[in-house]
Amino acid sequence: MAEHTAGREHRPGTVIFPEASWPDDTPLPTRSITEARQHAVLALQRFLAAEQLPQGWMSVFPRLVIPMAAWLLTDRRRLGRPLVMAIGGSQGSGKTTLARALRLVLHHCFAVSSCVLSLDDFYLSRHSRRELADTVHPLLATRGVPGTHDIEGLLECVERLHGASHDTRTPLPLFDKSADDRLPESQWHSFQGRPGIILLEGWCLGAQAVDERELDTPVNSLEAEQDPSGLWRHYVNEQLAGRYQDLFQRFDRSLFLQAPSWDAVQRWRLLQEAKLIRNRSDSYRAHLDEGDAFATFMAHYERTTRRLLESPPASDIHLALDEQQRFKALTFNPSKR
Repeated sequence: MAEHTAGREHRPGTVIFPEASWPDDTPLPTRSITEARQHAVLALQRFLAAEQLPQGWMSVFPRLVIPMAAWLLTDRRRLGRPLVMAIGGSQGSGKTTLARALRLVLHHCFAVSSCVLSLDDFYLSRHSRRELADTVHPLLATRGVPGTHDIEGLLECVERLHGASHDTRTPLPLFDKSADDRLPESQWHSFQGRPGIILLEGWCLGAQAVDERELDTPVNSLEAEQDPSGLWRHYVNEQLAGRYQDLFQRFDRSLFLQAPSWDAVQRWRLLQEAKLIRNRSDSYRAHLDEGDAFATFMAHYERTTRRLLESPPASDIHLALDEQQRFKALTFNPSKR
């Protein structure tokens, strides 16, 4: 990612610049925001209901999502091609919700198509991860950490979307977390045409490899007991230093959702699990809510997540969250392109 220029921080309670002014200091007038919102009132209400969001979330659209969409479209026109926007942040921080909100606004308020991709849908198949477990380290059977994603497939998907024509149908993989496996291609979704904006959300987007000496000391009992030699930790770090960085270089713009603590991340992810079980009932059963399964699962993510919390990745937009997952403060640090 490019170097970032000095940004401006916003105090708790504010989400955008005065008069919705964005990084280039060009204001998006209140009237324009109001008109854009009026085009999508019913769609926004349906969105809140579908995502089970409180009514107060409605204020996020004129204060954050609509101006951000307008800013991205200005950049897209300058680029003359689809713009790739990365949305990173820990598990349960609201990446998927924000990406879907942006897609809704781009379509209903600006008549621009956008495609949402999730890093989670590009997990390696269970068979492929079992092969890694047999040949590299048993902990690689569990999805999540760098090295358990099909980065080549994700890069290829982005390239296909970039080069698509009006009639092109680009296949989009789907991963079934209840089965812990990628769905067969016959059940994938597809995107028709060439999107104006490609929104990619994922928990480790922007993460950097660390000095190998940092890997010597285990951060939890999983690492101490199941990876005493550090083989798994070093493999994950090597993967992060390789093709993941190639993926990150494809981002035109990026946003990072900053959780307040590791404890908050665990609490939010458990709430997310409960929501999945409640909404999908018997069709979703990952068994993470049983015994020590959840704690063990989250332990795989702990090292990289803690690193991201302590040293957030460079991003054009940094959104800090409070313990209740509310937007607390926003910092712009737009990179020069």
